[in-house]
Amino acid sequence: MKLLSPDFNDGEFLEKKYSLSNDYGFGCTGKNIRPHLKWEGFSDNIIEYAITIFDPDAPTGSGFWHWILVNISKDFHETNSSCISSSLQIQNDFGSYGYGGPCPPEGDHPHRYLFTVYGLKEKIEAHADTPAAQIGFQLHFKAIEKANLMGLFKRH
Repeated sequence: MKLLSPDFNDGEFLEKKYSLSNDYGFGCTGKNIRPHLKWEGFSDNIIEYAITIFDPDAPTGSGFWHWILVNISKDFHETNSSCISSSLQIQNDFGSYGYGGPCPPEGDHPHRYLFTVYGLKEKIEAHADTPAAQIGFQLHFKAIEKANLMGLFKRH
């Protein structure tokens, strides 16, 4: 199982264009462009996929969910527009429904952004406003395979 991106390699710093745009009001000036993801090598036992982007270094006590995409058909193996439009985007911790790029506090240490694709044995039961913690709970019990990529980001 592998998760790959043509936009960054595991452990590399993400370019500024992937960071949160000024529209969100957190002080970042990126373009909020979502890195492209591709996955391969998952077993035939998968019935659907899910993708999350999580910042465990956020100063919240519980991390920060930047993107949660569930109910991805097992026929998809990359985050193209068809994949995203036919899946369910859960509200992220910015309060929006889609990708919210990195935006750690100014001057803070580099934050880790964990991109994860999950191969699931059961469908995620959710609606767009299902709390991220409930999605995480389901992912824990329904995932039979997963793959990760880590991107770093620091504001200057």
